[in-house]
Order: sequence, then structure tokens, then C-alpha cells
Amino acid sequence: MKKIILSIFYLLVTSIFLFLVYFSLFGFETDKFNNQIQKKIKNTNQDLKIEINKVKLILDPFKFQINAKTLGTKLIHKKKSIDFEVIKTKISLKSLFENEFLITNVNASTKSIEIKNVILFIQSLNRSTELFILEKFVKKGYLITDINFNFDDNGNIKNDYKISGFVKDTKINIFKKYKMDNLEFIFELNKENLKLKKIK
Repeated sequence: MKKIILSIFYLLVTSIFLFLVYFSLFGFETDKFNNQIQKKIKNTNQDLKIEINKVKLILDPFKFQINAKTLGTKLIHKKKSIDFEVIKTKISLKSLFENEFLITNVNASTKSIEIKNVILFIQSLNRSTELFILEKFVKKGYLITDINFNFDDNGNIKNDYKISGFVKDTKINIFKKYKMDNLEFIFELNKENLKLKKIK
């Protein structure tokens, strides 16, 4: 009887160990968290929607967290949308055990998108005179950007966000008096300042 119990115990421990190894090295794909993510986005803005494919989860046992990644996500607001190439985030295991869904940070990379579409998308969230004027000045152009921001314990975005990217093939026309064609530059934006590099 004792041998049977020990055998079951060893089998259980081995199974858990192999599961954790597989989870850490290869991970699992799931759509289990999609509803929670969509609800969290909707709580921020009732008109804001997100289309998510399956999320790849990989365990990081040393940091006591799960690294999550999804491809081809689309953020939609009143028929205006932004397409993302990849979105990565980290999920605290402690929050899962406490029946919470706490995302600690988000790293997102967009596909190449038209600048006018980005302006119109932001306008749909925040109608301001500056954005309206900017939309009239920008005639064409494309943008690829990386977004990195962290959340506090209450789920609010911290002030240490970073946004960087590349603007290319841009045409700006200001009252037909000042014109710029084929404008390209790299930008870095944080709370403190905006840096522009390699302007052509």
C-alpha cells in the first residue's frame, strides 16, 4: 500500500514538473482571457472595442509571472481602427491566485498605418482643435510605432510610458504656403519630452 501511494506521489510530482517545463519552454495558446481583456478595454471607454486572436502564454517561474503574446490585434473606436502587429504583456501569478486579472505592462507594435488614420482614430477618442488642424495639414504618410506602458496596482497607466517609431513618405501642406514632401524621421516620446532623429 505504501509503495502504491509513493508511486502515485512520484507520478504526480513528475507530471507537475513536466507540465511546468513544457509551460516554461513552449507555452500554450488560449482565448480564455479575451473576454476579460475586452471588458477591461470597454470599462475605459464604452465605444472602444478590441479584436483579439488567441494569446500565447509562457510561464516565467523565476519572476512568478506569465508572459503573454498575441498577433494581429485590432483596436476599434466608432469605425476607426488601429492594426497591431504584436502585443505583449505580463500577467502576475499572484493576481490570478487572488482571482484578479492584473496586467503589469503592455508592449505593442503597430503595422505600417496611415498617419491620417491615426489622427482620425485619436480624434474619435478626443476631439480637439489641434488634431483637427493637424489632420488638414497632413496629406499623406505612414507610421510604424512601438508603445510601452506600465500599470500600477489599481490598473492605472503610470507616467513612465515610452512611445517610439518611424514616420516615412510624409507630405505636409500648410495653407499651400509651406510644403514638405517625402519627410522621414524617427521619434521617441515620453512624459518629459519628444525627440526627433534622422530627419530627412
